[in-house]
Amino acid sequence: MIQIALAAGILLAQDPATPVSYAVRIAATGERPSVSVELRLTGEEDGTTRLRIPAFWGGQSDLWNVIDGLTVNGGDLSETDDPGFRDIAHAPGAPLTIRYSVVPDRTGAPNAEPRDYYRPYIEPDFIHLIGHTVFIIPDIDSDTPISLRIDYPDGWAFASDLEHGEMTLHALTTSVTVAGDYRVETREVGGANVRIAQRGDTGIPDDVFAEAIETAILANLDYWQAEGEPYLVTVLTLESEPDHMSIGGTNLGDSFAMFVTAGPDISILTRILAHEHTHTWVPDRLGGALPGDQYDEAEGYWFSEGFTDFLTTRAGVRGGSFDAATAIAHLNEVLAQDAASPWRGAPNSVIREQFWADAQAQRLPYHRGELFAALVDHEIRTATNGAQDLDDVITAMAETRDEGPASARFADVVLAITGVDVSGLVERHIVNGEPVFLAADTFGTCGPVETEEAPVFVYGMTGSRNEAGQFVIETVDETGPAWPAGFRPGMTIIERLEGSVGDASVDSVLRVENEDGIQDLRYRPTNGEIRRTQRLVPNTGGDLTAACHARLAGEDA
Repeated sequence: MIQIALAAGILLAQDPATPVSYAVRIAATGERPSVSVELRLTGEEDGTTRLRIPAFWGGQSDLWNVIDGLTVNGGDLSETDDPGFRDIAHAPGAPLTIRYSVVPDRTGAPNAEPRDYYRPYIEPDFIHLIGHTVFIIPDIDSDTPISLRIDYPDGWAFASDLEHGEMTLHALTTSVTVAGDYRVETREVGGANVRIAQRGDTGIPDDVFAEAIETAILANLDYWQAEGEPYLVTVLTLESEPDHMSIGGTNLGDSFAMFVTAGPDISILTRILAHEHTHTWVPDRLGGALPGDQYDEAEGYWFSEGFTDFLTTRAGVRGGSFDAATAIAHLNEVLAQDAASPWRGAPNSVIREQFWADAQAQRLPYHRGELFAALVDHEIRTATNGAQDLDDVITAMAETRDEGPASARFADVVLAITGVDVSGLVERHIVNGEPVFLAADTFGTCGPVETEEAPVFVYGMTGSRNEAGQFVIETVDETGPAWPAGFRPGMTIIERLEGSVGDASVDSVLRVENEDGIQDLRYRPTNGEIRRTQRLVPNTGGDLTAACHARLAGEDA
């Protein structure tokens, strides 16, 4: 039985029967604290034990750079062809002790600009460690139990999702640990403790932030008909340029590590919190992700991310986190993102290839999967005369979670539960990437989904902001619409007089300045390509009806 106790600034998680034990020491020494790790285990009987070294995770590469002073007692350490692994040669079954330090490969206040905040922070007043990026683990079954001890300085606040749940190698790597000048609050939500550890000033009062988390969790518990479970949200405030907003983070199963600039939009914040908490169920409790590395897993993101977004809306409307108008506004934003995506129509294999390399490709499985979920939900409703919907499929997937990865068996479960064959739709829209277009009556009394043909917006130039926040043109495509209108590299755009970014149906007029003075340039920002777009037009005549609320909440099937 693994027990966790906190005393005198030391976190203990010990079980003498476990074959692997870790000791982490966070010491306030010198200019910034030090973080050292000791790993003890019994070597393999064949005389070779392989170690997994932090390598690539969450879009961050070369994570081995944060590992310093790696030594082994009881065997000889050697490199492999893959820098993400090391081998230890030793006597059969020999006791091994591995020691190393975690030394961040960038220092300074957390900042939104580099987008490298998943890498470890070890700063004078705090530490922020995500397990994937700091822990060396033996290359054995991830469900192997471990023992864990963490020392940290007296007087420091401390929070980690390692304080609850089973203690395994998987739990260690999918963890977040923070300590230092954090403000830690504990709330009972659904009968379990939910902790919020915040650092810095987000501009949102701590109690308002905590209320948003509580509301999102309660809505999900209601949808999934589940009891509360321990959960941790860590919040690290990022420095940024004025008027720049960034909200992001990573789900770690029983926790969410959030990174946010000051002054975030509370509605956006609430949705992100709800989405990440939905990952408590999707995909792991519906069958899990596709096996393999992150590239293999990305091929199932249409389900694990896109369906998570769909179910976030459904649970949020049902539980009161979002009203119908907010849900419709979100849907229209997703439809607009899908229509504008340069990757629209790309096959699912492109997500595997580009997800970690291209920011716009990274959004593709989110909006494609969410729209596909709405499409399938409507197909099921139509075929069963409203007797069933997607919720029935999700419930069945949870009950048969041991039968395989969620995305791989989705179509089979739909057929088994509803009699509707969506395998052809999966092939067309997910595998081959054919754009998803929703039927006009997909959302019932909420209003029609209207379809129109619109010109594709092409800006025709690139650039960056100067210190005054003005856009300075760096390149102009000579084959695009901006060049014939007179735009040239080196011009500074002072203001927009007509049109808007993203709207190619009207002219844009931009006031620019260069060495020749100030002039107003007019052009139609498009290359002539036409794109089919959709939008849900809410019914007018007062508040959206209860029937619309029920449709969005999935309560009318």
